Amino acid sequence: MPENAPPEPVTPEPAAPTPAPLAETEFPGMTSFPAATAGEPREVREGDVLNHLYQVRRFIARGGMGQVFEGVNINNEDERVAIKVILPHLARDPNVLAMFRKEARTLTRLSHSALVQYRTLAMEPQLGVFYIVTEYIDGRNLSDVLSTIEATPAQLISLIRTLAEGLAVAHSLGAIHRDISPDNIMLESGRLDRAKVIDFGIAKDLDGGSQTIVGDGFAGKLNYVAPEQLGDFGRQVGSWTDVYSLGLTILALINKRDVNMGGSLVDAVDKRRAGPDLSPVPAEVRPVLEGMLKPNPADRLRTMEDVIAALGDRTTITSAPPAPPPKAAKAPKAAPKPKSPVVAGSDEDKQRKMLIGAGVAAAVVLLGGLGYALSSGDDTAPADAATSAAPALPAGDPLKTAQAVLNGGLASVSCSWLDVSDLQVQGTDVALAVKGVAGRPVDAQNEIGKLLSAKGLRAASIDFSDVSQISPNDCGPIEAFRQIRGQGASHISVPQVKWELAPLPADDADAGKLGAPVVLNIDLNGVDGDIAVVGLEDSGEMTFEPRLDRATIEPAKVSPGVYRLPVTTTHPGWTGVFLLYGKGPFDQSLLNGSTSTRGGNWAQRFLAEARAKGWQADTVWYKTVNERPD
Repeated sequence: MPENAPPEPVTPEPAAPTPAPLAETEFPGMTSFPAATAGEPREVREGDVLNHLYQVRRFIARGGMGQVFEGVNINNEDERVAIKVILPHLARDPNVLAMFRKEARTLTRLSHSALVQYRTLAMEPQLGVFYIVTEYIDGRNLSDVLSTIEATPAQLISLIRTLAEGLAVAHSLGAIHRDISPDNIMLESGRLDRAKVIDFGIAKDLDGGSQTIVGDGFAGKLNYVAPEQLGDFGRQVGSWTDVYSLGLTILALINKRDVNMGGSLVDAVDKRRAGPDLSPVPAEVRPVLEGMLKPNPADRLRTMEDVIAALGDRTTITSAPPAPPPKAAKAPKAAPKPKSPVVAGSDEDKQRKMLIGAGVAAAVVLLGGLGYALSSGDDTAPADAATSAAPALPAGDPLKTAQAVLNGGLASVSCSWLDVSDLQVQGTDVALAVKGVAGRPVDAQNEIGKLLSAKGLRAASIDFSDVSQISPNDCGPIEAFRQIRGQGASHISVPQVKWELAPLPADDADAGKLGAPVVLNIDLNGVDGDIAVVGLEDSGEMTFEPRLDRATIEPAKVSPGVYRLPVTTTHPGWTGVFLLYGKGPFDQSLLNGSTSTRGGNWAQRFLAEARAKGWQADTVWYKTVNERPD
C-alpha cells in the first residue's frame, strides 16, 4: 500500500452549487439538478433521486435496453430496488414507449415468489429519462455459480416446479419471457430453493398481432433460445418457447456449465434439430427434460402446467426408512458459528449497518502487482492442533454431531475461509449451505462431505453457491491467517462485493489508471490492542499498511468504535483484506511481499509471532471488475 492520499467520495460529486457536507447528508449526492432539456436526457449517476422517490445507489450492469442500478426508496430505507434506465434512443421513440407502457401494465401485475416483482415504469422529468423499477434481489446469478452447484435430483425437481409455477402465472397474464437462461435466474441468498426469474424486458404480449420492443425477430441468448426463435417451425413463439429455454437452463445446471447450443445461427439450428445430449441427466429428471426439449413445439410439453404435471409426485430419491423419519431439525440460532468473509451473495451490511459519515484524512490504495505462482507448499501454514483436533461428539443427536463436526472441521478445509449459513439434519442426512471463499471450491465441498461421512453422517446436500473461487496463489496466506481467526462477529465488512473500475480523476495520485473506490467498514468495539490492515491480491502479493492504526483512522469515525475507510483498488479481480488485532507492533516483514519474497518458512514465522502476541484476524473479500464502458 503506497502513501495515503485524501479520501475519494464513493458517489460522484453532485453538480450543485453548494452541496450539503457528506457528514450532514443522509444520502450523499442527493441534490437537485437542472431539468434536462427536451431531447437531452442526462446520464443517471449514483446519488440521483428519481421522482423524489428512488435514490440511485450503485451501478450494477449494462444490458441491451439500458443500465441497471441498485436503488432505495428514500421514504423507506429497507425497500431496496433495482432500477433499469432505458437507453435514450429507445426512450425517444414514441412507438417503443407505447410498448413499454403496455408491457408495464402486464409486468406490474405479476405476483409470484419465483418472479421478480415489477413496481413501476416512470419518467424522471428533471433528468429526462425513463426507467423501470423492480424489487432488488440480494443474491447470486445462476450463471455465475453453475460450476459450483451440486444439485441433487430432488433439488432439480423442486427448481423446475418452482420456476414453472412462476412462469405459468406470467403466461396466464399474456406475457412470455423469451430469454430464460441462467443469467436471468437469480438465487436469493444464493439458494436454489429461492430462485427467481428476472428481466422480462423482452417479454411478448400474447394478444394476437402484438409486438415487443425487440420486434418479432430473434430475442434471447443463442445458447438457450428455442428452435422457433431461430426461424424453425413457423416462427411461432408461445409458452412452449419458455418451456424449451427452461429445459436448457436446467441442463446447464446439471452439466455445471453453459450448454453448447450456439455457434453460428446455422450451427444453433442444427444442434436443436439433433437435440442436446441428455445422458448426464439423472434418470428421475430425464423424462421431463426430454419432453421440454423436443425440437418441434407440437411434440413438446406445451405449457408450464404440462411441465408441472409431468413432474407428478417426483420428490427426493432416497430409500424409504423402516419408520417415518423425525422432523427435520434446524440449527438453533444460539449455536456457535465461525465468522466468514463478505463475498458475492452475502450482505454483511444487513448485520452491521454503517452510517455514512466523514471520510478518513487519507485513502489506502491497494495496488495491483506482478503475478506469482504458488510455490510447492513452502508458503503453506502448518496444521494447528488447536483448530484441527476433532471435537468430542455428542452421542445420539445427529444435529449436534453435525454442528460439532463443522465447527471443528471447517478450519481444516484446505485453502478456504468458510462459514455455515444454514444447517438442517434429518436422521443421518445433512443439508447445509456454506458461504465464503475457497481456492478450489469443488475440493472444499468434497472435504466437508468426508468430514461428515467420517462421523456417520451423509451429506445429502452441500450448497456452495455462496462460495467464491479465489486464486490458488492466495492459499498460503489464507491458511495462515485462518489459524488465528477471531471469535464472534467479524470486525470488517464491505457494503457491496462487486466494485466497478473507472478512470481515476486528475487530482488522484494514480490519475489515468482504472480504479474502484471501495469502502471498508471497521468496527473496533470489543477489540483490544493494536490493529493492522493487510491486503491480499490474486497474485498472492501481501501489502501491509503501517499508517492505518487506531490513531490515524480516528478521522474516519462515524460512531463510537465504528469507522468508514475509503480505499482505491487499481487491479481487477478478487482482493482480500485482513484486519489484524492484538499486541503490537506488527512486523512489516511478515505482512508484505509475494510468495517467493516472503521465504519458504514464512507461515511458521508468522504464526509464531501471532501466537506470541495474541493476534487475531478477520477478513473480507471483494471483487473489482470493468464491466461498464469507460
